[in-house]
Amino acid sequence: MKNIIIIVLFTLFYVISMAQTNCSQDSTRYLDAYNYIIQEPVNQEKTIVVSDSIVDLDRFWFSQDIADYPTEKEILNQYRANKKFVWMDAYYSPYLASLFCRKTTMPKNVLFFSKIEDYMLRADLLLYKQQSNKFDYKKMTIQNIGQIYLFIFNKDGSLKFAFSHEITYD
Repeated sequence: MKNIIIIVLFTLFYVISMAQTNCSQDSTRYLDAYNYIIQEPVNQEKTIVVSDSIVDLDRFWFSQDIADYPTEKEILNQYRANKKFVWMDAYYSPYLASLFCRKTTMPKNVLFFSKIEDYMLRADLLLYKQQSNKFDYKKMTIQNIGQIYLFIFNKDGSLKFAFSHEITYD
């Protein structure tokens, strides 16, 4: 019985320490992506607010960009096979809310982030149209324009590749 308690406590300690490590690495990755986006010349004059929700963003748009990178291409293909075209609803992230507290009250653009999976992060920067809820991704994509991004990170958390495209939603 004593051994079981020790094993359970050790496992619990390990899980908690790994969760803290992942949280720290994720915050660095989100901040790196955010800084990359706001420093792009096309975005330097924009007022941007970050959504407090994680959105399931498709990586399909970047298939041609990673065609010359076999490892990343395989990860993308496996990602699609695992998803089977099933999309998750956006969900509130207290983590993103605290990381990017809303400093701008009248933004002209809203930045949406995906969950970080397989060292890949997607982001969409959309023009904020006053008639829609600025944090409702589905409504924001109706007849809108923006920039879409794919960030690929190394295992140590450093940025490996960044790709972006202008997009028009009909």
